[in-house]
Amino acid sequence: MTERLLPEPFADLAPFVAEWSLASEEARFRKRVASSLETLEQFHAATFPRLEAAMNYLDTLKIDEPDALEPPARRLYDLALMVMEAAQPIDLDWRGADLEDCFPLDRFVFLPPGAA
Repeated sequence: MTERLLPEPFADLAPFVAEWSLASEEARFRKRVASSLETLEQFHAATFPRLEAAMNYLDTLKIDEPDALEPPARRLYDLALMVMEAAQPIDLDWRGADLEDCFPLDRFVFLPPGAA
C-alpha cells in the first residue's frame, strides 16, 4: 500500500507535491526566484483557489508545531506556504519572480524556525 501524499480532500493537488511542497523557507524562496513568472502563475492559478480550504483543514488539526503534523498534512502545510511565496510576484505585479535591484540573493541568511 502506498502512502497518501496529501490528506484525502486535497488529493487533486498531489501532482504539485514533488516540485512545490518544500519544507524550508530557504527552499521555497529559492524555488520562487529560480522559477519563471509564467511557471509561478500556473502554479498559483492551480493551487490558490484551494488555499483557504487547506488552511481551514490544517486549523482543525490543532497542532502548533508543523513538525508534529503527520506527513500528508505536513506536505499540505508546506504546499500552502509555497502558494503564499509564489503569490508575491503575482499579487504585487512584478515583472519577474524576484525584484531586479534588491538585496543580493547570495547574501541572504536563512535562520531555522524559532531562531532570532
